[in-house]
Amino acid sequence: MPALVIGINYRTDEHALTFARSLEGYSTDEVTVILVDNTERGNPSEFFRRIGEANANIKCLQAPYNLGYFGGADFGLGQYLLSSPLPDWVVVCNVDIEFRDSQFFSTLRELQTTESLGVVAPRIWSVRWKRDLNPKINRRPSKARMNLYKVIFGNYYLQMAYEILSFLKNGLMASIRERLSSFRVRLHIDMPVECPSSIYAPHGSCMIFSRRYFSAGGNLAYSVFLFGEEIFVAETAKGLGLAVSYCPWLQMLDNEHASTGIIRSRKVAGYMRDATNYLVEHYFV
Repeated sequence: MPALVIGINYRTDEHALTFARSLEGYSTDEVTVILVDNTERGNPSEFFRRIGEANANIKCLQAPYNLGYFGGADFGLGQYLLSSPLPDWVVVCNVDIEFRDSQFFSTLRELQTTESLGVVAPRIWSVRWKRDLNPKINRRPSKARMNLYKVIFGNYYLQMAYEILSFLKNGLMASIRERLSSFRVRLHIDMPVECPSSIYAPHGSCMIFSRRYFSAGGNLAYSVFLFGEEIFVAETAKGLGLAVSYCPWLQMLDNEHASTGIIRSRKVAGYMRDATNYLVEHYFV
């Protein structure tokens, strides 16, 4: 059965077109692609026409309103399941992801799964930071750390200071990496098809869910509009007794922060505050 890819678009139409083109070379035997448009445009027909020209095999869905990241993914999965059975793999991603590895889905299909494998974190090469974004979180954060985040993200100015310092740190590290080494994106690594590295949480720009994640009771019904999806997934898998594994030979590119930016509005900062509060109250009490 082909894997299912669900891409979520919000006001990043050019990235969505690149996303669509990057999936054009895969056969429908390998992958089914759904694009969920959260943009709340009056008439999406022109945008959907352009997507169809880029990749005729993509099914485009207009969300009834902006459902957020996982809200859009849950909507897309629900629409797919109305007429199709649960696939072996569900890939949830932003449309600033580009699939460049011609063997990606054949490698995914051959992945040696076990009853305990719930979520796969691929190698996500950030064009901006010139590094792999995974593993996102190797170990479960402590209650104290999460409560510190609650304080930081609960205040708009502290949150902006945190984000700006993080941006500057990442920029500095990217510059150092460029000076020390000549980096290039490797599109395939000849390695055994297995997942060797257990981690806590994958990076949210692309997460790959096994059929087992859903059949064991997992879902994408994260009740927060935006942010914190990684910890929601990690805690869901943990509660189900399933592993989250980092598999670096499943590879893609990422144009990070295409839809949210670095300097957040108070509205977007509020989403981060609400997500942190939710995660602390539900998983770190």
